[in-house]
Amino acid sequence: METNSKTATKSVGDGPTSSLTDLLKQHNVPLSTVKANKILLELGFLAEAERKSSVSDKTKKYKVLTESGLNYGINRESRHSDQTSPYYFDNSFAELARLLLNAVESK
Repeated sequence: METNSKTATKSVGDGPTSSLTDLLKQHNVPLSTVKANKILLELGFLAEAERKSSVSDKTKKYKVLTESGLNYGINRESRHSDQTSPYYFDNSFAELARLLLNAVESK
């Protein structure tokens, strides 16, 4: 699955970005990065993509922001491989954190 920031229509945030781990800590969100990623997958903000390993015939999985997720961040390209990593807009993370916590409460 290829996704890029140009497919976003109406972004909630913009500007500087940070990793999910850093933003969860900064906003005191009581979730691990692994748990938050699982919720973001369930909410449709993240999807799993695949690429071939550079050292073997195996397939590597990684996460990308979907079109909906691109409202809250960007898929930053790696210098070392043909995959991206999701980074989230600092100025809109509070809203995304609220959505994460609401999803936890509704379970």
